[in-house]
Amino acid sequence: MSDENMAENSLSDLPLWADEDALAILERICNQYKIPIDVLTELVTLQRERQHQERASGIYPRIEEILGRMD
Repeated sequence: MSDENMAENSLSDLPLWADEDALAILERICNQYKIPIDVLTELVTLQRERQHQERASGIYPRIEEILGRMD
């Protein structure tokens, strides 16, 4: 299973990823603003993985790495 599929599976409980119509709208907006859907998916996955932490230690380099794929 690819990282993208694993990220999507980890978000399948969120209405935005679980509802086909909502996901289609999200994909259309991402395309409109030239934001790869996998970048958004990975950012949300990262946030969910780290939400229990009191400090965001090391998260900023990871965010920069993810956003760097948009260049």
